[in-house]
Amino acid sequence: MMAKRGNRPTIPPAEKGSALVLVIFIMVVLALLLAALAYITAQSNQNTAYQIASTRAYWAAQSGAEWGTYQIAPATGSAASQCFSPNPARPGIGSIPGLGGCSATVACSSASTASTTSYQITSQGICPAGDLGPGNLPVSAMRNVIVGVTTQGNACAACATSCVVNHCGGFLGSCDNSLKKCATTCSIAPNVVNNCIDNSCFHFFGLLICDKNGLTTCLANSCAGSGGGGSTTLNYWLENP
Repeated sequence: MMAKRGNRPTIPPAEKGSALVLVIFIMVVLALLLAALAYITAQSNQNTAYQIASTRAYWAAQSGAEWGTYQIAPATGSAASQCFSPNPARPGIGSIPGLGGCSATVACSSASTASTTSYQITSQGICPAGDLGPGNLPVSAMRNVIVGVTTQGNACAACATSCVVNHCGGFLGSCDNSLKKCATTCSIAPNVVNNCIDNSCFHFFGLLICDKNGLTTCLANSCAGSGGGGSTTLNYWLENP
């Protein structure tokens, strides 16, 4: 027996509306999930890029610290009598493989006693990390390394200072003829002594007038190159984030 056409079952209007709401809800949830996934992926990529730049900045700081330490205690075994110049310095580390675009700023401070000089070398490495800032602004990764070095028994520098004090106290601060001989006894090469005198002194009516501070600095700086420096001790090597 066939059902009458007017008696066929129909879906109530309320159920049609519920199905539409369910479809819209599922689409919104999927869109939110996709947006969250895209955000997480972008953040992960940015974090990875920054970590790579931070690692490069760490090695840039290490390279700068090694350079600064070498200026104080070169491989010859001698030791410097004061910090390097210019201070702070920017050694050319950009040519090192893997550090292209990076830079290091190396600063030195020192404190001396009669026979000991303590140095603190601070190296800051900076490498570009890309356009990761707000509004795609460029940002950089930065790492620091701090090194402590002590030179013991730098007798040459003390000797050079003593020579200037004892032989440059004449009229108008003039130096006597024994200055050269005294300086050479400090293990400074004679030609180096002559260069320091030429650069820091002038002759005036038979007198050798010298800039005592400049002469002392020149002679003391020549100690390491002339083998007059003492031993060197590495006290600490700190790596800061």
